[in-house]
Amino acid sequence: MNFPKPRPIIQLFFLILTIWIIYRYYEFVFTGTPRPNAIDAFCPIVGVFDILMKIKTGITDPYHPAAMAFILTSIITTLLIGKVFCSYICIVGTITDFLVTTRKKFLPLNFFSRTGKKLKNWRFYPLLDFTLRTPKFLILGWFIHTMMSFPFQAMIMMAQTSNASADISLFKWWIELLKGGHPVATVIIAVLFTLSILIPRFWCRYLCPLGALYGIFNLFSITRIRRKENSCNQCKTCDVCPMGLSPFNMKEFNNTECMACLDCQKNCSTNSIKTTILGREISSLVHAGLVVIVFFGIIEIFKIYGVWHTYMTRETEAFLIFKSGLSPEWIKSLLH
Repeated sequence: MNFPKPRPIIQLFFLILTIWIIYRYYEFVFTGTPRPNAIDAFCPIVGVFDILMKIKTGITDPYHPAAMAFILTSIITTLLIGKVFCSYICIVGTITDFLVTTRKKFLPLNFFSRTGKKLKNWRFYPLLDFTLRTPKFLILGWFIHTMMSFPFQAMIMMAQTSNASADISLFKWWIELLKGGHPVATVIIAVLFTLSILIPRFWCRYLCPLGALYGIFNLFSITRIRRKENSCNQCKTCDVCPMGLSPFNMKEFNNTECMACLDCQKNCSTNSIKTTILGREISSLVHAGLVVIVFFGIIEIFKIYGVWHTYMTRETEAFLIFKSGLSPEWIKSLLH
């Protein structure tokens, strides 16, 4: 019996969940319904900052604890079952995967497929590809170094000012973008989308500092993906990696780039690519199930220990929205 591929199904589930969270936040801003704490997942910079602040000061951000919980959940998930946040959960990755699928099936986009193949076969491409994978680690290193160099008082002040309004600031920015504002950002996004059609997962490969962070922890994951050289016949049917890796040339897949999508394993004609947890082999279907169970399980643990729900009062939430330039009727009535 042929089962449908689990990864696209799980990606679709997280995409629908994301849209629902955004809708709930929209309702919160404009009608005053309860704020969804899960919106903090869209503030990864705040999450990383809060982790660094907790390490340096011992203080937990009371405004967006879910941002820190979300980043820690993704890190722990990576340590347990690989860099699956990028392959299953991240909506940017899901959208770029959709773009590549569209490119392959939509005839007018065949130009991108042909150009992409020519680029991949260019003799200098491996060197260019390796060089371009460096900036995301430099961005991550710069960010962590900068944040950790802040004095104790500065970190606390930032958590109470700019970080406190990070969610509403981001929400307003996207509204302005959709209304025609931020033309430079619009051009940059359009370029990134175009490059993502040409080169699968362009943003993930070369620019995403969050992916770089999870990639470092992927080196220490207890889930290992390996190719058995004694049974591999170098047929290259496994050469389907969205991140541009070459599984047929690799022995151990737990590097900073592999996102444990297991596409190579499912396409291997000789069943030579194996996934194990603490030495015990698991199927791609079990691995996909673990993604959902482990991710939501860890989030529930954070909720139990109180690291999820915001401690902002209703008045503070209203003030931050009003301060951003939005003034729905429920905020006017509450503040006046």
